[in-house]
Amino acid sequence: MRFGKPLPFQGRVVWLTPEQGGRTCGPATGDPETGDYAATAYLPPQNAESGLASFVLRITDPGAWISLAEGAWLVPQDDPAFTVAPGAVLVITEGPQPVAYFHVAAIH
Repeated sequence: MRFGKPLPFQGRVVWLTPEQGGRTCGPATGDPETGDYAATAYLPPQNAESGLASFVLRITDPGAWISLAEGAWLVPQDDPAFTVAPGAVLVITEGPQPVAYFHVAAIH
């Protein structure tokens, strides 16, 4: 998936190992040219049932267990439950299954 525009959330993504319940095929690589990876995510204290929404990550080092990344909600979210601030940790999911954590360092 190629998103093609700047993403406001700056930080790092940490992928869960298969033993931790993450992807059995390892970290996502995203689009070969951009590193863009479409997923779903939620912002705790929400969970997969109450706050799951479409999310995109632009991964700097595709395939690495920990990488710098940028992120954004694919559809603008007006609900305060989706308000992201520096220091937030978003749970990246595939369906309801957590596969990574995105640690937000800054918002641009």
